[in-house]
Amino acid sequence: MLVESKRWRALLAKPSFMIASRAGSAIFAGYLLAATACGLMAIALPMAAADSVLVATMLSFTVYACAALYSFSVPSSTRAWRDLLLASAGLYLLILLVG
Repeated sequence: MLVESKRWRALLAKPSFMIASRAGSAIFAGYLLAATACGLMAIALPMAAADSVLVATMLSFTVYACAALYSFSVPSSTRAWRDLLLASAGLYLLILLVG
């Protein structure tokens, strides 16, 4: 059992795994953040429904790009995952409050 945990720790400490984890957080958690931000903006923007959805969708591409940049700028990959998932959870709670 101890040998297996050492193998996992060695695997998780490899730079290739760290880059893959950051890429995963940029792709998946970034998409989740952009989608929840788009939903919140579509609800909260004071325009006609079609216009607010269009503006929110265009702005969500900026949120997605910023999330991807953030994933590679923080010191650890676990912090990237944590921060992006917590931000999307916070936005989802705001959607539940507003909508």
